[in-house]
Amino acid sequence: MLATDGQVSVRKMRYGDEDISLLYKWLNDEKVLSFIEGPSTRYSREQIVNKYGPRARGERNVTPCIIELTNVPIGYLQFYQLQEEEIQEYGAKDDQPQYGLDLFIGETDYWNKGIGTVALKLVIRYLFAEREVQDIYIDPQTWNNRAIRSYEKCGFKKIKILHERELFDGIYKDNQLMRMTVEEFYDA
Repeated sequence: MLATDGQVSVRKMRYGDEDISLLYKWLNDEKVLSFIEGPSTRYSREQIVNKYGPRARGERNVTPCIIELTNVPIGYLQFYQLQEEEIQEYGAKDDQPQYGLDLFIGETDYWNKGIGTVALKLVIRYLFAEREVQDIYIDPQTWNNRAIRSYEKCGFKKIKILHERELFDGIYKDNQLMRMTVEEFYDA
């Protein structure tokens, strides 16, 4: 277990049928996709294995995680150290560890209950305390007000717009780059 508050937990994704099946289900749910990839997007099982398998096996720069509520998997979260291209684009400091985060709740019955916010706070605390990260970045699409509000509740601040950053239903959309520093976290 990476982090838990007793009810909400974040654990590393396991390379195996159970976690691959969860992602396959979630990434083919039209409601979920209406916020992350576009509702017309569909993934084959092979695409899921090819994208998330290497991450789960520790072969990529991304640490994939499963969000659980009382041991029931309900969502996905990943974190990663920023690479040179992202450091330049974000205007991040390159002399200290800078991380990015992404997440979604895949079980739509659990939307709007604050679980994503709790999971995010748990991972933020983990990254600052255990990984000695200095800054954490997150970049929701600019129209995703629900996500932006959740991230602001956690302490993220808007810093700039990344124009035509992310493909959504075949169209490049703008993203709202947000950041939280270790100082802001401990001062809050």
